[in-house]
Amino acid sequence: MSTTNAPPAAAAGNSENKVTDPVPLLELHTGAGLFWTLSQGEAQAAVTSHGMRLRADARVGYLRRAPFTGSQPIYRLRKATESAYLLTASTAERDQLTTGANPPFRYEGVIGHASATAQPGTEVLYRMRKDGVLNSWRPVLASQADALVAQGWRIDGPLGHVHPRWIRTGAIYFGVFDANGNRSMMDRIEQYYGPEAANDWWGGVRHAHDRHPKAVGHWRDEDFSHLKPAIGYYDDARPETLEKQIAQAAGAGLDHFAFYWYWNPGAADEQYATGLRSFLAARNRSDLRFTVLPCIHPWGGGAGGTLRMPSDQISRAARILVDDYLSQPNILRANDGRPMLQLCDVRGIGKPNGGPPDNTVDAAAVRQFTDAIRTRARMTLGEEVLITMTTDNGVPKPEHGLDGGYCPGRWDRQAGSYENYVAGERRFFATQLGSLIRCATSDFDERPRIGISIADPVLPGDTPEEARTKLHTSFRWYEDQSLPAFRRLLADIRADLDASTRPSTVDNFVLLYAWNEWHEGGVIEPNARDGCAYLDAVRAELRLTKGTGCVADPPAIR
Repeated sequence: MSTTNAPPAAAAGNSENKVTDPVPLLELHTGAGLFWTLSQGEAQAAVTSHGMRLRADARVGYLRRAPFTGSQPIYRLRKATESAYLLTASTAERDQLTTGANPPFRYEGVIGHASATAQPGTEVLYRMRKDGVLNSWRPVLASQADALVAQGWRIDGPLGHVHPRWIRTGAIYFGVFDANGNRSMMDRIEQYYGPEAANDWWGGVRHAHDRHPKAVGHWRDEDFSHLKPAIGYYDDARPETLEKQIAQAAGAGLDHFAFYWYWNPGAADEQYATGLRSFLAARNRSDLRFTVLPCIHPWGGGAGGTLRMPSDQISRAARILVDDYLSQPNILRANDGRPMLQLCDVRGIGKPNGGPPDNTVDAAAVRQFTDAIRTRARMTLGEEVLITMTTDNGVPKPEHGLDGGYCPGRWDRQAGSYENYVAGERRFFATQLGSLIRCATSDFDERPRIGISIADPVLPGDTPEEARTKLHTSFRWYEDQSLPAFRRLLADIRADLDASTRPSTVDNFVLLYAWNEWHEGGVIEPNARDGCAYLDAVRAELRLTKGTGCVADPPAIR
């Protein structure tokens, strides 16, 4: 039975058509043969309504839903007498098999679009069949064809050129490098470094780069020359800053920025959103997608006294997130088309503004928050939302209104070793069940916070060994971090993606820590010492093909 008469909900169908990136071609067993679709909704209906079985281990490549320059359509045909299907890129074959008296197949439409010629990162998608096996047609990537030929399969012909894997890579953006940023931190910078550091949101980072004795006194042999952006110390309140950063990221092939987002319970409003607002005002914003990471921390700080979100403010927060951000045309969307929201910390949701520290998760409050987001999105956008939660907060649970997890910046708690972190990351991924957005931490280094957020623990008279012990107790930094190790991490992530049988909704997404977490060392943004080295590594190891390559200091838009 055809599933084309059992479409997904209207909202889901509308959302799927808004995804312009290649999406995975899904393969299902029908009982009599195989069935293929790009639609997550159609695949779900095929399973629930028609008894088909999804082949989670199938590797059939990525196609686009809409035609593009140099593309060709791939047609889906259904056998007239049973639930078996055939794909073809030939209009002549399509018409021969589906027209005339008692045609053997029925035409079901265009399944997707492939490149007509070879493009960077693509390979041929063949149709193959095995003689003597009824309804054995199947699409096979060129890299897998020889193994099947050795098993007695034959190539019927090409269907087009497709990406065997299309990785959508984003980077966490820390949008507080402006006068509206962390005022208490700027005050502490001035207290530690003196009046000349007043209103310096780059304090600590700039001082380490310039080798100020109070910043590098304990690490005199350390090279901090990378602690300066290639575009200079910037103000992210200026859209021109974000325009340059969009050009850097999009040129390197990145797909999106993921903006940290904070709540001000004192004003019942967002805070530290200046960088995000500048992104939306950038003239080249359409070159990059974006999403929002609500960080509802349980601790004090910020202009509102704490960073918590009391229960009676959840509805207002949901309106801001949906109306101002999820409604944007370049909001990040999952492969099934749902706009995405990634929860960076949920421990402050439902907590009052004030009171003792409380690091527990209020499950009912989290559900209230996710329900409010979904209700608002259905009402104003007519869409569902995909919501994931940081693995730092535990296992995402469907009863909390969550669709999966993502991992943020990662610190090796076992040995404080970057090499140890890299070696164990695939084992960590394996502990996370269900949908997962994988992560890659470029580095972690809190030392620029000395005297600002972390007091200098060393006392006069401490021995070198005592000083070293105190510094490692107070500060986290990877002494053994290196660019080659970061490259190995990215290669491991790609291998994990290639071997994955997770749900395909976000299984090709990777989130990098971070674009510009300069005070904590997570930085892939081009810097004055290394230029585009980290973005070049991302592009090479994840085999990104969008863009023409990173430019460390791109020209301003005229």
